[in-house]
Amino acid sequence: MRKLKDLTSLELDSIKERILQLRESGLSYSEIRNVIKAEFEVSISKATVLRWCNGTHNPFNKTKRVNLNSSPELAYIIGVYLGDASLTQTARYQYRIRLKVVDRDFAESFEKALKSIGANPRTGFEHNSGRTNRWWVEVTNKELFMFLRGPKERLFEVGRAYPRKFLRGFFDSEGTVIFSKNSKMLYVSASNYDTEVLRLCQDLLDGLKIHSKIYLHRKKGTPVNIRGRIYHYSNNLYEIRIHRRDSVLKYLQNIGFSISRKQAKLENGLKELGRL
Repeated sequence: MRKLKDLTSLELDSIKERILQLRESGLSYSEIRNVIKAEFEVSISKATVLRWCNGTHNPFNKTKRVNLNSSPELAYIIGVYLGDASLTQTARYQYRIRLKVVDRDFAESFEKALKSIGANPRTGFEHNSGRTNRWWVEVTNKELFMFLRGPKERLFEVGRAYPRKFLRGFFDSEGTVIFSKNSKMLYVSASNYDTEVLRLCQDLLDGLKIHSKIYLHRKKGTPVNIRGRIYHYSNNLYEIRIHRRDSVLKYLQNIGFSISRKQAKLENGLKELGRL
């Protein structure tokens, strides 16, 4: 049985509306509580039902509302989240979305998207002697946290509505540009453990007439050296790759990167190969 603190704002909206409907139909507070328990599998006290019906308590008083209607900015946030961003729930019920990256322009793009949906992100720069210094963007917002942690299909729906922004967010997070002047090799790729996410990317790229392929990049158990220590992949790691020259050009024209160094490398590679 779930508790109110475990619900998204959309779920709270639905429950509050249902409670008011039941009260108008003549049900007692105890009867309403039982109906809500049966219909939503949510435990709610009789006192809370009474306060909601009388308008003396708003379930959103402590929640900073954000705009989760489908939009290009939300699609970008989702793309970043399915790549590098992380979700953390603290012991004090703080719901945190955090991104750490080496590129300042990437951090600024994520910050701008968060602000556009009504969130209040914080940004900073982290000095670390043991690894690369990084920029970070962090926002504490239960509504956004629960949305991102919710059903994947809801996230995918926003991505399908705004494929260019979703793909830019994902490739900003996970993407890389590989170019070799000697071998005349140029491609854009991104790696992820979740094949559902990569298949969605492939479908969205297909819709933009951009050809791509998905490969098994690293098999589970493969050793990897990270800063002098040997680790092993805990799951299969997959890669989506855009390698046909016309598709690489279309990627640049239709999606591109918010990260200037990646964008410049892609443009220079296409120029060297006579495609720009």
